Amino acid sequence: MRCSPNPGRDPGRVYRRCGCRDDHRQLGTQCPRLATDPRHGGWAFAVDAPTGDGHRRTIRRAGFPDEIEAHTALRRFNEDLALCVITDPRQRTADYLRDWLAERELHLKPTTMARYRAYVEQDLIPALGQIP
Repeated sequence: MRCSPNPGRDPGRVYRRCGCRDDHRQLGTQCPRLATDPRHGGWAFAVDAPTGDGHRRTIRRAGFPDEIEAHTALRRFNEDLALCVITDPRQRTADYLRDWLAERELHLKPTTMARYRAYVEQDLIPALGQIP
């Protein structure tokens, strides 16, 4: 099974937005300064990705300094998505390893799982756990 973002359709979108606010809410892509000031705001991308239950969820990432970096990040995200890997750049290595252990538990013998858990909890997480 391939986890392509939108088979046969748009692989995502790149857009510019800012954090300006009116009296009640953030203006986002509707800020009038975005049209007149090319240095105002930042670049972002959004892509619809599948979830485990067959539905789709929009994933957004923002804070790119220019359009090229946003397109590059979108392309990398789609390449990972084609391999059924959805990464979160804010996720710490410790969280990833614990999620990986939980997924592998369904497929491994109990003795193998115990050894993997010991390696992860005693060696890998103390050394690498805080790295994004």
